Amino acid sequence: MKYWIKTPFLIPYLFSGFKWRFSPDSPTLYLTFDDGPSELVTESILTILKDAKVSATFFCIGKKVKKNQQLFEKIKAAGHSIGNHSMTHPNGWKVDKNYYLKDIQDATKLINSNLFRPPYGKINFKSIYALRKTFKIIMWDVVSGDFDMSLSAEKVIENVVKNARNGSVIVLHDNDKFKDLTLGSLGFIIKQLKVKGFKFEAIPFSPLK
Repeated sequence: MKYWIKTPFLIPYLFSGFKWRFSPDSPTLYLTFDDGPSELVTESILTILKDAKVSATFFCIGKKVKKNQQLFEKIKAAGHSIGNHSMTHPNGWKVDKNYYLKDIQDATKLINSNLFRPPYGKINFKSIYALRKTFKIIMWDVVSGDFDMSLSAEKVIENVVKNARNGSVIVLHDNDKFKDLTLGSLGFIIKQLKVKGFKFEAIPFSPLK
């Protein structure tokens, strides 16, 4: 499995219309969770965040919101931000523009947010202009690797703690498949980054309607 833990400088430069990182002048980090809400992991993530007094951002999949409406409401009630991660998690490089935009629009009926993160980070290039009329496209600065079953929780922790810097947007997952790595690393990630002097905030969002 090939992926970048630290987003190379050239990528944000080429796609400067997307948000990869926030202000480098403040020791603030932005934890984000993709793919939920999920039955086996969301409650535990919310508990860890509550105990640590940390706010985060959840990029949710519409079909999972529909299935787990109470969990979705708990995310919002806890003061976390929400973002659109599509209705069915399509790979933007493998579907056409109309399909892609409709899938995202279907999700907006359930996820009322001006934040969007493309599934797999693979946005449909022909859709970018239309998407930017409605959404802030949020990417990332650091990938935890909590989806990589070849890693240990210790390695996931190291990936984040070693690479986080002022303004970093950090990707974790709210996904039943990866729950052991996510839950086994999240609390330690937060604790170690706090020791380094970082604080955490949710990415600000606005309702679309």
